[in-house]
Amino acid sequence: MTNRARLGDVSFTTSGGTPLRSKLDYFGGDIPWVKSGDLCDGLIPVTDEFLTEAGLAGSSAKLLPSGTLLMAMYGATVGKLGILGFPAATNQAVCAIVPQDELDRDYLFHFLLAKREELIASSRGGAQPNISQTIIRDLEVPLPPLDEQRRIVDLLNRASGIRRLAEAAQAKARALIPALFAEMFGDPATNPKGWPIVGLSDAAAIRSGVTKGRKVSATVRPVPYMRVANIQDGVLAMSEVKEIEITEDELRRFRLEAGDLLMTEGGDIDKLGRTAIWTGEIDPCIHQNHVFCVRLDRSRALPDYVATLAGSGYGKAYFLKVAKRTTGIASINKTQLSQFPLLLPPLDLQREFETRVAEAKSQIAFAERAGRTAEALTQSIMAKVFLV
Repeated sequence: MTNRARLGDVSFTTSGGTPLRSKLDYFGGDIPWVKSGDLCDGLIPVTDEFLTEAGLAGSSAKLLPSGTLLMAMYGATVGKLGILGFPAATNQAVCAIVPQDELDRDYLFHFLLAKREELIASSRGGAQPNISQTIIRDLEVPLPPLDEQRRIVDLLNRASGIRRLAEAAQAKARALIPALFAEMFGDPATNPKGWPIVGLSDAAAIRSGVTKGRKVSATVRPVPYMRVANIQDGVLAMSEVKEIEITEDELRRFRLEAGDLLMTEGGDIDKLGRTAIWTGEIDPCIHQNHVFCVRLDRSRALPDYVATLAGSGYGKAYFLKVAKRTTGIASINKTQLSQFPLLLPPLDLQREFETRVAEAKSQIAFAERAGRTAEALTQSIMAKVFLV
């Protein structure tokens, strides 16, 4: 059985301080000064403030060596971690942790990362949650032999590396789609290839969805439905799909079909006109009234082409231009969406675009699977080693 030790018994902890802001000669020197907002769950590359020797001497800030492990103790960043890439001082919201010889620093980093939610849950304070050095020191750390700690770190680092590669591959494949669009169809804002332009409703049937809280007298049954939260830019977020009680008539009216475009009417500015393609992940499934369903006439326009156009700078500019706006909120109605200026290239060119987009989506899906596998491995190791 692995030994366990109180963190305070196998490491040294301290916090920093903030020199008086009124002392102008305390700031602007060459000593990096780390605040909790600088912590990034990895190697800290740079700070935006520096102390002078006088600032260091005139406060409780301490110069810490490169490689020191840091943890944020207060506020919105509570539990965030960082590793100094250079000698630096910190403010009082940051706890510095220096492990003793029997505890590997990177092993401790992964342990604290695994315990973050537990630490946040134990944090005290109303509007400003905080954890103290006492809480950190009282943590019980599993303490296998050093070579075993380093083997665990190596496994976790490999899994993390796979995740990073998978995320980079996804980003690269996603970036291919707008680049391919521009190559094949030109900039829609200037329409250099002279494609004909029609209103979206000339090439699609557009409808709003079912309203929550309406009064229903007929027999109902629960059916999954798509909310604004499910519609992201170009993708569907399916981690949480809710159900709504609807009638059979409503199911017939609002049922989604593969290839339908789901477009948000708005809310926060970033939610305005977000577009994703429904591919039949769940059947039956409907959509709520804050999400439009756009069912294309596929003899004129194809889903990947229209979704990419709507999600482009051209599409976003149109939605922002016509939207009804209040402070921080914007929305479009069915009429404004119906009038969306749809460029119509030849169908065979749109088909070629769909084929090449399908290849990019295949790369994205492969990278997502690799990322999920790496994340599952990470969680398995953490659960086994750190008992989270």
